[in-house]
This record gives sequence, structure tokens and C-alpha cells, in this order.
Amino acid sequence: MNHSSKTLNIIEKNNINHAVDFLVPYVHSIVEISSEVNVTHDLFKENLLNLYFNIDSDEIGRIEASATHNKFNFSLLYTGTRSFVLKISGYDNFDGFLYMETNKGMNIHDDMNSGNELVSNQIVNQFLKLYKSPYLVTDIYKKFITNGESFI
Repeated sequence: MNHSSKTLNIIEKNNINHAVDFLVPYVHSIVEISSEVNVTHDLFKENLLNLYFNIDSDEIGRIEASATHNKFNFSLLYTGTRSFVLKISGYDNFDGFLYMETNKGMNIHDDMNSGNELVSNQIVNQFLKLYKSPYLVTDIYKKFITNGESFI
């Protein structure tokens, strides 16, 4: 980032756009499967695996899962139908982006102590602008779901 003028360079802008194009539909997908009413335990786990999550713990009525994609760490605690906590934190280029959603609502912000405030603030603003229904399923997201590979 160009600290002297407090503006984003073209690479940062492109990375932010790609990150948001990935995050919006990915988060929607995670929240959607975590909010389903009539889903079996096994189907829920299968849906998570289809989103390239790792099942870290599977105890009676409680699943902990995680994933790392496109410079974001994802952590999900699922304790049953419509009871979940999703946490996302950016790292490297996206350090400072912090997001949490539960079945009760969301909390999103940029960490002012990250040293990456301009980038993380821009991701927050774009994410909030696009994270609504209906949302677009982007080509970036489709490519990720098809291949399961990070690209940022």
C-alpha cells in the first residue's frame, strides 16, 4: 500500500475486488447451509466439505470446521439447526478484515491496529454494499467452487 498518499494502487484495488467477489457468495453459501431447517448432520457435513471446509471436530450435536482460502481464515461452529458462529479474518494483504456472523446477526469491521486500515476498510465497505439479497454469483466464486483453489 502507498502509505504516503493513503490511496490504493491498482494491484490492491484488483485484489480487493477479487476478494469481495469471492467473499460475498461464499459467505452467503456458508450461512445458507448453516441456517437450513431440515438438514441431517451428515448432509450438513457434506455441504461443508463441498465448500472446501475441513471438519476439525464432530461431537454429538456440535461441529467445528475451518478453511483457509484467498488470504482469509474461516472458522465455523455449528451446534444444530440455525445455531452457528462464523468467523472470518483476513491475513497478509487483507490483514485487519474481521467478520463474524451468528444466527442472530453479523458484526464486521476493520482492525485499526493492523497497519492495513485502508485495504481492510475498503473490503468492509464493498462487502457491506454487496452482501444483500439478491447477490450475484460471480465468475470468481464459480471458478473457486469448481476447482477449490485459492487465487489471490
